[in-house]
Amino acid sequence: MNLPKSDTNLIRRIKLSDSSALELLFHANYTDLCAYARKFLQSTEDAEEVVQEVFFNLWKNRSTLDEFKSIRSYLFTIVRNTCLNWIEARRCRSQYAELMRFLYVQSAVEHNNAYHELLASDLENDFQSALQELPQECRKIFVLSRIEGLKYQEIAVRLNISIKTVETQMSRALAKLRFQLKGHITLLLAFLLSQ
Repeated sequence: MNLPKSDTNLIRRIKLSDSSALELLFHANYTDLCAYARKFLQSTEDAEEVVQEVFFNLWKNRSTLDEFKSIRSYLFTIVRNTCLNWIEARRCRSQYAELMRFLYVQSAVEHNNAYHELLASDLENDFQSALQELPQECRKIFVLSRIEGLKYQEIAVRLNISIKTVETQMSRALAKLRFQLKGHITLLLAFLLSQ
């Protein structure tokens, strides 16, 4: 595919660390990319954060850009993938919140149901134990994101690290927690299906 010469030159300039070329690319695509991200995330604020994160990562990894491929198509693909990652992270957080809500609300409503109380207590203990087993930096990032509700950009600024590091650490934390707590989720699903 032959790109317009101006696009090829723009990509070359970005690869050569020309920040004004990145700024041109940003201004030319920001509005369209935000509108695209908003279709996935249903939130203007989240969409803007995703697009900013995409440009931050593009700049950080500028040496890998291919000047012979459409930068616009590349940006839309990266925005889509980042949105899907956000949705997955939100889904995992939502599943845990629903699980905890179910267990605690059920045990409060049916205070005589010792099984629910035991299940809730057991899950909470195992979650805290699994959380403590995470490496310190990984645990700190998880707590800031999932418990304090900070966005990845806010965590990166607070800890003076890159967004990519936040993403990587969150991915590791979620994978480890998911693995260590999978028995609880299976048990709860079996219990719910038996009702």
